[in-house]
Amino acid sequence: MKESPARFADLAGLRLYRRNIFAVTGLPVAAQGPAVRRHRQRLDARLAVEETWAGDAAAPAPGGYRREEVRHAFEEFQDPRRRLVDELLWFWRDADLGCGCAPSTHRQHDEAVRLHSRAIEAETAGTGPGGDGPDGLWTAAATAWASVLDNPDLRGHVAHRITALADPRLDGYSPDDFLAGVPGLLLSPFGELADDRSARPRLAKVSAGWSAHPVFATPLPDVFENTVEQSVDRLKDALQTAGERHQAGEHADALAALEQRVLPAYTEFESLKGFVSQSRSEEMAHTVTVALNNVALGVCEAGLQKPFRSELIEVMEHASRIAPRRDQAQIDQNLAAVRQGRAGAGAAQQLKPSECAGCVVLLLAIIGGIVGGITAGAPWAVGIIVGGFVLAGMFAS
Repeated sequence: MKESPARFADLAGLRLYRRNIFAVTGLPVAAQGPAVRRHRQRLDARLAVEETWAGDAAAPAPGGYRREEVRHAFEEFQDPRRRLVDELLWFWRDADLGCGCAPSTHRQHDEAVRLHSRAIEAETAGTGPGGDGPDGLWTAAATAWASVLDNPDLRGHVAHRITALADPRLDGYSPDDFLAGVPGLLLSPFGELADDRSARPRLAKVSAGWSAHPVFATPLPDVFENTVEQSVDRLKDALQTAGERHQAGEHADALAALEQRVLPAYTEFESLKGFVSQSRSEEMAHTVTVALNNVALGVCEAGLQKPFRSELIEVMEHASRIAPRRDQAQIDQNLAAVRQGRAGAGAAQQLKPSECAGCVVLLLAIIGGIVGGITAGAPWAVGIIVGGFVLAGMFAS
């Protein structure tokens, strides 16, 4: 099986249908040779005197397409691998494709395209056709596309199109090489929508509906991977800053790093919990709980409890709120000691990180150091590894 064509990556996101070459050019999916050339000439002449053209009647393109967009679409049309991907994600209508599919297969496909494109339109415009919100459209699109992708006629359709296009660049490709990329492409708008933190709780519910269909369950986590990893990286950087200050005995600065960097970074991570496994979410909560507790108690043990009392109580209250069950009892006991002013007198206890968390931190540091050494040289490698040991040291303190 070959790797899915690069066109899937080009189309991914909220502009999936707007960028479709059939949407841009207005050509039917059965268009070939001379008809394509004549249509291009007509559009070139039109766009020589007009700024834009509307594209296909179903194209989600407010304001139309400019000359450069149309020219680029025709260039994409020349590559049969890219063309076939766009065919899969556009309306087949009553085109005579000679594929032998039952008419119901084409109608089912077009309805799935319609629902999915309307869901994206509803997200970007605020409402769907008739004032519908996007959630119902997403649910309907998931059901429709799952049925299309489970239909054995679809594989036969793609096999016929590979043969009918008769281009050497398609040699060695099978239907699966194209169909394998469709589920991830259909899910790709969620990754872009998740950049809006306020939309994440709703998106978690909507995407859970998609994951109920086996064809979408496997690629769904990959859609949110970049957003989640960026959030985790920011949280790790914040923890490292707090850890370095804690290790250096700069307790007030460490406390400030918790308040100004760690807690905001963790709040952002929490907004992504709907896209993260429960085990990973719990481990991150444990890691942050350990950091909050141990830095706060370090301030108390340094005799600084009175001047920072309100900040310490706030930090420990955050620790109590996010603590996983294994840490909850000790954290609540420590919070009570801080409130009563007894934490610096041995009434509170430092927490030990789980061995899993410590090992993960060190392993990531070592792997990162190796990669850094290969790509950026020895100084970067040393810095990454040392940073990992500093962070692990904070967990252990």
